[in-house]
Order: sequence, then C-alpha cells, then structure tokens
Amino acid sequence: MNEQIFNIIAFAIKQIVERRDWSAFDDLVVCNKSHDGQKDWLTNSVAKENLLHPGNGFGKTVILAKKHLYYILKHFAAGEKYKTLNIAITTDQAVLVQAVIVRLIKDSPLLKSWLLPKDGGVVKFPVPRIRYINGATTEFKTTKRKAESAEGIEYGYISADEIALEQHLEFIRDKILLPRLRAWPDSQLDFSATPKGLTAYYRIMLDIERRGGFIRGGSSYENPYIDHKLLDYQKSSWSQAKIDQIIMGLFIDTAEMMFASRIEKLFDNNLSFEEVDTGHKYLEGWDLARGRKGSISDQTVGYRIDKDLKPYQIVKRWGFQKPWTEKERENINNSFGDKVEDSSIEREIRRAQYESGADVYLDSTGVGDTLYGMLQDIARPIDFRGGRKDIILDHLQLVLDSGSLKAPFIPELADEMTVYQRDDKNLDTDNVMALAIACSSIKIGGRVIGTVDG
Repeated sequence: MNEQIFNIIAFAIKQIVERRDWSAFDDLVVCNKSHDGQKDWLTNSVAKENLLHPGNGFGKTVILAKKHLYYILKHFAAGEKYKTLNIAITTDQAVLVQAVIVRLIKDSPLLKSWLLPKDGGVVKFPVPRIRYINGATTEFKTTKRKAESAEGIEYGYISADEIALEQHLEFIRDKILLPRLRAWPDSQLDFSATPKGLTAYYRIMLDIERRGGFIRGGSSYENPYIDHKLLDYQKSSWSQAKIDQIIMGLFIDTAEMMFASRIEKLFDNNLSFEEVDTGHKYLEGWDLARGRKGSISDQTVGYRIDKDLKPYQIVKRWGFQKPWTEKERENINNSFGDKVEDSSIEREIRRAQYESGADVYLDSTGVGDTLYGMLQDIARPIDFRGGRKDIILDHLQLVLDSGSLKAPFIPELADEMTVYQRDDKNLDTDNVMALAIACSSIKIGGRVIGTVDG
C-alpha cells in the first residue's frame, strides 16, 4: 500500500470516527454509494449493539460488507490478531456477505491491487473466510449447535445476518457473541434480518432499544436501485401481512398464522440433509407447480422424509420449474431446436423414487390429476378438493405438535410458515403444501389422512 492510498483510507476512516460521515469511504474507498436509508444506518449504528429489520431488497448485505471492510482497514496494523465474523443460520446465508466483500474489493481501484493476497485469500471450505494481505480475517459461520464454532475467538466486529428464526438467539447473543467482543474497545455486534413475526429476534430488538442501541426498520422502496414496479406487482397479489413483513420490514403478530408457532417444533439447526441410507424407509411428497411459465415462486416442491429416524426427519428438498412430462419436454426441445429443457417433473419424481424406494404422495388436485395418471405406478394421489384441504392441513399441525417430525433449517419453508393462513389466496404455498402431502400418511394417535380414496 503506497502512501497516497494510505492517506485516503486514513482520511475516510477519520471522517467516520469523528463525524459519522461515510461519504468518503463510499466514494473513495469502496466506490459504492449508499442510498439514504443505508446512510442512516451506517451513520447511527454506533452503539455496542445495533439492529436493522428492513424489508427484502433494502440492501443490508452491502452495508454489512462495508462495515466489515471498515473495521479491517481501521485495525490494519493489528494484522492477524484482528478478526471479524458474519454469522447466520445457514452457511449459504453467511457467505452472501463474503461474496459482497470480495466484490467491493475487486470493484475498488483503491483496494483491488493489494488488500487480498496473490492467491486470492478467499476460502470456501471447510470454514469460509477471507484472509487479507496483513493476515487479518473475516470468518463466515453458522449458528449450528448454538454457535459453538465461534466460541473462544475474539472478534472486533460481528454481524448476525438473517437470524430472525434462530431458535436459540437469546442464548447465542448473551453467551457466545457478546463475550467475543472483549478485546477491542470499539467492537460492535450488529443484527440484521427481515422480521419473521414476534420471535426471539423481536425480543432482542426491544432489549437493544432499551439499552440505547440503534434500531432501524426500512421499506424495500427505500432502495432506489431495485425495481419498484416489481414491488408494486408483488403487492398487488400478496396478503397485507406478507406485505408488512417482507416489503415494509415490520414485526407482525403471527398468532393467527397456522404454522408460525410451530416453526420451533419442526426445525433443528443441528440437523442437515442426508443421502439415501440403504435399508431405510422413506416418504416423498410433491406439490406441483400450476404453470411452468408463471411466477418463479410457483415451483414444484418435494420433500423426502426418513421414517427410520426417530423422530422422522426431512432429509432432502427439491424446488424447480420444469415441464410436467417427458413428452412436453421433448416437444419444447424440438420446437426450439436445442436442448433447452434437461428434465421434467415426471422424470424428477421417478428419479427420486428410484433412488430411495420411497412411498410417493402426489398432489392430484385439478390439473395435477393428469400427472398422477402418468405416475400412478409409483405414486398415491392426495386430492385437496371437497373440504379435504382443511383436514390435510390440520393433520400437518398434529404431526408438528406431536414432535414426530424434525428438519434442518429450510429457509423457503420457514418463510411460508411464518405467514400461512387457511385463506391462502395471495400466499406462496408450495412448500407448506408439499410438506402437508408428505406428512399425510404419518400416523398420529392411530389417525392417518391417507390418499384420495382413504
């Protein structure tokens, strides 16, 4: 790092420390402008703990990445002694910040030529991290087993990202994360997540607010760099509860949601997806997309459940948009003169069943009856018509309440469960319905839903 670069970085850091002004850091160091909502967060999140609860698309990943880089550069002289941490429920979520930090470095004329070592400094496995030229590191970890992987390490800055559904969040905050900040007087812990109801994240928000930490929400509309017309389009078909939570970033009361209170009963963050174990018995349930060219959220979703684990365990999830049948796939490829579709729903369901030998349950409602007709040699039909939908959903509630089923954390399923209501006209339902179908044959107190004929 030459003297001119050093002076510019020192100036930008001084502006933040003395004036809470991130403009020089944005303009000169990372070359990435913050929108007004992001500026407000960066300017005022100066307490030991701060919490951001914006809607999706606010741009929180970028500002977390900026804070990591700010702390790394501010304490550059500390070398390998200095570490920062981004922690999330899943590794996939945790490394999103890693990707943005690397992008900010590579897009910065000031940083790209020297901040990372010649080998790139980016480690993906087994523990994702970024190693900087001076030996300092930013680590990316999960809250599995109550965040035990973060124990015994001192960090100068910690961001807890998309953490709203972490079941042990209060324990992790008090016993793991805050004690990691002892070594550096200017250390901070920032929480950032779109709300998921009145969970532990909500209770922590209230406690941080009482202690004088900075709390900020934020609408998706505050970000001028995303498509506001798309937000308008989404709002036109969403329930008010979903709009308030996902777009407005509000904490909503989920007491009337069928499955919100059952999230903690289903998910065990210590579990992970598993390959087929020879000799084990499996269930597979499939909810079918109603149109391949519809919304990306309208997917065919499937779940595999291992019946030989006690309690039963979800060991695999599928989610995709594909042609319904092999014949449709062939027709599409012939029309385009190229192999644009590599599989079909029919093929994927058969492939899964061949691999596991599972009992397969398939949504046969309406147009789904056509695909069931082609798969009836391996599948059993589940029909939601004639009042059976309520019966099937009630049975899923019983399965979850009994503790008969556990799963690793599945973000797509968790998101749907937080806002699902019986009147689901304007809700995404693919994951909840697929799970209800898969669980329809699980006996609770001798009671089982069975198939359309059962």
